[in-house]
Amino acid sequence: MMKSGGQRTALVLGIVFTVLWTFVPLLVMFWASIIPLSDVIAGLIHWPSEITFATYRAILGIESMNEIFGGQAEAIGRGFVNSLIVALPVAAIGTALAVVGGYAFGRYRFPFKSTLLFILLSIRVLPPVAILIPYFVLLSALHLVGTHVGLIITYLTAVVPLLTWVMMGYFASLPVEIERAARIDGCGRLKALWHVTIPMAAPGIAAGFIIAFLTAWSELLFALILTGGTATQTLAPALLALSPTMPSTGTANLGLTLFAAASMLSAIPPLILAILAQRWITRLNVADPVTTQGD
Repeated sequence: MMKSGGQRTALVLGIVFTVLWTFVPLLVMFWASIIPLSDVIAGLIHWPSEITFATYRAILGIESMNEIFGGQAEAIGRGFVNSLIVALPVAAIGTALAVVGGYAFGRYRFPFKSTLLFILLSIRVLPPVAILIPYFVLLSALHLVGTHVGLIITYLTAVVPLLTWVMMGYFASLPVEIERAARIDGCGRLKALWHVTIPMAAPGIAAGFIIAFLTAWSELLFALILTGGTATQTLAPALLALSPTMPSTGTANLGLTLFAAASMLSAIPPLILAILAQRWITRLNVADPVTTQGD
């Protein structure tokens, strides 16, 4: 069907608006991060005559600028590492637990299945601020406040229910006949799961891993309360301390430059993972797990 001139114009305008909406903020942030520090100190905010990556080198620990940034660049670099230390185990452990739970919910009927699903959903929809204090009291009693382990446990309680729902729908959408054929050929239940079902569910599992990583990477509230100001502080609280609305070292422009460079670096891992997982996430076919027939 041929599109009219008006429809083509509206489509082009929509594409242009989407591109500008997406990339202009990134370009502005990148511009603010490459301004020479001498220009920033002098209050000259313009398109730079020369490009410098001194701020990036300070964050990555290649160049020391404590006298300029007052140690904030070092805090950003440490937060970057801490976020990786927390996000990767959360993604790996959360995905593994969700695969087991999602397979059980998506493939089988058992007593109180709907009740357990409702409990999982209830855990997920609770507002974080409502459970923040109980988590803090519990982790304080276990001496896990200000530790990577405490933050990993906290994130898993939020990630596992979400991923279980995602994996449940994905397993429910897979053809059960292939798994049954494998069992007829002599595979046990666990062997069929490992060699047949999980390979078929690889796109969903990979997408679940990405979702878990992004959730742990970008979370702020629990990270701020449980690790803020400690050696295990993650990237999100460190970025908050650099917000242009917060007091900065030196001049406000210096704080803005460091914030822009840190934001650009913080966007790289999620951006790479999102691009790699895009085609898998869009292929998720969520079926109704309650009514799906199982063995």
